[in-house]
Amino acid sequence: MQNNSKKLLALATTSILFTIIAVSFFPADDFKADAQSANATNYKHEPFLTLTDSKFQEIPNSDNLNLTEFTLSVWFRTAQNNTEPGHIVNKGGMNVDEEGMNLNYGIWTNEENGLAGGFETAAGEDFIIVSREKYNDGKWHHGALTFNGSALFLFVDGKPIGNKLFIKETPDNTGTQPLRIGANSLNEDKFFTGDVDEIRLWNRALNMSEIENGYLENKFNPTGQVLFLNYG
Repeated sequence: MQNNSKKLLALATTSILFTIIAVSFFPADDFKADAQSANATNYKHEPFLTLTDSKFQEIPNSDNLNLTEFTLSVWFRTAQNNTEPGHIVNKGGMNVDEEGMNLNYGIWTNEENGLAGGFETAAGEDFIIVSREKYNDGKWHHGALTFNGSALFLFVDGKPIGNKLFIKETPDNTGTQPLRIGANSLNEDKFFTGDVDEIRLWNRALNMSEIENGYLENKFNPTGQVLFLNYG
């Protein structure tokens, strides 16, 4: 019995020493790097659209773009320190609370350098979600906004960061403004400075699994997709 105890003690000591040696040779930062590598997406960063100063792009208005339910998704990267909202993608725009001149849907950076997204009703009532985190870190991020007729969700990098539930109102989809990338859809202001890519729009709300899988694999279910801009 005494010999068995010595053997067990020796094995335990060897295991502890091996763990200490392993940690010594592979610092915590290396383990973090491996974890980040394992979670890397299949998204390819080039080519993309770069937006600076007052540069923007727009898609002419059409019935397919005027939506009551939607998913809007975009890859974005910015290091800008914002003093006002910078519209990444939006339809309808902001500044005027009149029917036909409200935000149908949109994603933008705010004055706190976070991400915001949402819509306005025909009466100008706002349904907007704002992130707690800042995203002007010069790294690529994936943003997605979904509305299924009663629930609004904002996602960043595949994960929900906020929601508004039990919504009875509908987005103002009566406007004739273009879908605009890099500026306010209603007026030529509130410019976004940075890079954007892989802009997608659906006439339905993707579920959480579709958003997460799309972020990780960069493969989205095309059912209901009415717009796709891949810039190459």
